[in-house]
Formats: sequence, C-alpha cells, structure tokens
Amino acid sequence: MAEPRILQSQNRIETIDVLRGFALVGILYAHIIIWYTGAALPTEVYTQYTGFFDGIAMGIFGGLVFGKFFSVFSFLFGLSFYLHFRKSRKNSNFPSVYIWRLFLLFLIGIVHHIFWRGDILAIYAVLGLLLILFRNLPRRMLLIISLVLIINLPTHIFDLFTAESLTAEIGLPMEEEASEYYMLVKNGSFSTVLQENWNSWPAKISYQLQSGRLLMTFGFFLLGFYSGRARLFTHIKRNLPNFYKWNKITGRIAFILLLFGFLMYLGGVVTLPEINIVPKYKWIMAFLFDIYNACLAVFYITGIVILLKSKVFYKILNPLAVMGRMALTNYLLQTVFGLIIFYQLGLGLFDKTSPGFNIFIMGVIFYFQLIFSQWWLERYTQGPAEWFWKSLTYFKFSNIKTRSPEGQTVSAE
Repeated sequence: MAEPRILQSQNRIETIDVLRGFALVGILYAHIIIWYTGAALPTEVYTQYTGFFDGIAMGIFGGLVFGKFFSVFSFLFGLSFYLHFRKSRKNSNFPSVYIWRLFLLFLIGIVHHIFWRGDILAIYAVLGLLLILFRNLPRRMLLIISLVLIINLPTHIFDLFTAESLTAEIGLPMEEEASEYYMLVKNGSFSTVLQENWNSWPAKISYQLQSGRLLMTFGFFLLGFYSGRARLFTHIKRNLPNFYKWNKITGRIAFILLLFGFLMYLGGVVTLPEINIVPKYKWIMAFLFDIYNACLAVFYITGIVILLKSKVFYKILNPLAVMGRMALTNYLLQTVFGLIIFYQLGLGLFDKTSPGFNIFIMGVIFYFQLIFSQWWLERYTQGPAEWFWKSLTYFKFSNIKTRSPEGQTVSAE
C-alpha cells in the first residue's frame, strides 16, 4: 500500500513553513520550561530547582530561547502579510478583507487570553493594522525603521533620559503582580483563573509598553514585510549570498554579546540565580540584551534558510513544515496541553516538575504535534483553526477534505 501523501500547494513556500514550525518549537520550549505561565513569577520559583539538568534547561531558556522565538514568529507574520498583500493587491477590497481578517484574529486572541494570559494573537491583530499604513514605504526606509525597532532603540533612548530608570534595581517584568499570579496558578479554581486573566489586561499592556515589546514586535513585522518586498524568500537561491552574510554578521555579534554577558557575570555585574544587575549598569545591559535577542533571531532565520540547502539538514528540518502549515492550530493546541498539565483544571503540576523534566514533557508534546499535523494534513487541506479563520473571513465554509489524487488541490493560505 502506498504511503499517504501530504499535498503541497505550488503557491506555498516550504522554507517559510519550516520556519513557522521551528518558531513553534521554540515557543513551546519557552512556555513549557516555566510551567506554561503567562506572566512573571517570583524569582525564587524560577530558582528553586538547582539540579544539573535544571541549570542546563534554564540556561538554554535564558540564552537561546527567551525573547528570540516570539521575534521569529513576528517576522513571519510580517512576511505573511506581504504574501497576502501581493496576492490580493489588485483587489480593491484587500484592505477591508484584511481588516476583517485581523478582527477575527483579535477575537480568537481575546478568547485565548481568557484561558491563558500569555496570548500574542490579540496583540498581533492590533499591530497588524499598522502594517497597512507602512505597506507602500520605500524598501530602504522599511529596513531602517525595522532595525531601529527590533533593537528597541526608542525605549532605551527614553529610559536614558529618565533618571529613575538608571538607578532603580532591575526586576523581572510585572514583578509586583508575580506573587499574586503565582498563587492564582497554584491554587486558583478554573473560573477564578478565567476571571483574573480577563482582569490582567492593564498589567499586560503596561508591560508591553514599558518593556518596548510592542515596538520590537512591530519592528519584526516590518522586517518580515521588507523581506517579502525584497523577494528574499521567493528567490532564495539568488539571495543565498545575502543570507550567508547576515547570518555571519548577526552570529558574530550575538556571540560577542553572549561572551560579554558571561564576563559581566564573572565580574559580579550580573548575579545568578537571583537575576540581579548592578543598578548603574542596568541601562546598558538591557540595551545589549535587546540587541543580542534581535541578532540571534535573525541568525536563526537565516541559519534555517542556509541549512535547508543541505540534503542532510533538509531531511532533519523538513518535517517541521507540517507543523508550520498548521501554525495557528498548533499554537492554540500548545495552550490546551499547558493548561491540562500544569493548571488546576487538569493535573495541576505547576512548579511540581523541574525545568529539566519539563524538557521531557516538551519533547512529548512536540512529537505529538508533529505526528498529529502529519496525520491531519494527509486527510485535510488545512489545520482546523486555519480553516475556521479563513471560512469566517470569506463567509464561505468550503470542503476541507483532500480530493482524490487525480484532481487534488490545496489552499495556499
């Protein structure tokens, strides 16, 4: 019997699907390692496990994952906007259809936020509206603005002229709410968690604004849109020299900054596991950390593109494409797993499992999502969430099942 095939539309760009899958793996790691919490926890909760594998797990989280994969995901959102724009720009209804599509994404994000306050979909929907205003800017201007934003330069300039920000002790994001959130996740009933998640909007928006996360997210939107305008992913072979160049530059900068951070740790400027920074170095360390995150995100994106040109790495990375084709479904499904495993509505394992053991949990979930995505796309043209979103966008609930091999076609969205 022939093995079932996953149909690939000629309009899809496989590299982008692999990048989406890669981003999903990083996002899963970032959330599972800290018990799928959607806000900051007290410092002692992060540092209560001191085993060897726990240290490795948290080291990977802090150095290679935290703040990087949301950037990759944001980049792909901007790139997807360009692909939709290019496909529909001759359609005079494109702005209205796009706004309606984002409104639906916003509603999905609102519901998702009620269950888990770490949602990014609602924020993406709001920031996505701004892309319409930037879509006709010259490419060079798009690139300059995106680079300024992804390193969070406006926020750091503002902080530079705010005396208090240069002398205050550095703390974890939303530190004042950390203890309350810890008790909520540990002991709160399902209904209480839902209610408090809804009430958390002011703190969430405050963090997004004060940290500059909104600016960085939109900066990666613009960088993704720029890459679409520059045809970087539709003519990958022609642009490989550029991918190699950017990969080398960002990799070297990231390595130097990582080495610098290690030297600061040895010099006592940064202390672990308490995660404190000498106040007078707070501004420069925060700025360098944002530059490091931005460079590492670009290094990841360009690195995946380069690795896919190798037959060996292609075989290793290509399976991620099936997860990437169902990015929205898998993103929401990760939350389902997180709630069931760690919250009181399920197993209630919050802070009972170590970061090292959470890597094992992450691996099981990743394997399930990979197999599930493979199974689903052998039978259906889109992920269920993607199909539902598209159907509501165009007010047309089309057949989602695959057609017979003689006449099968697949949606490019």
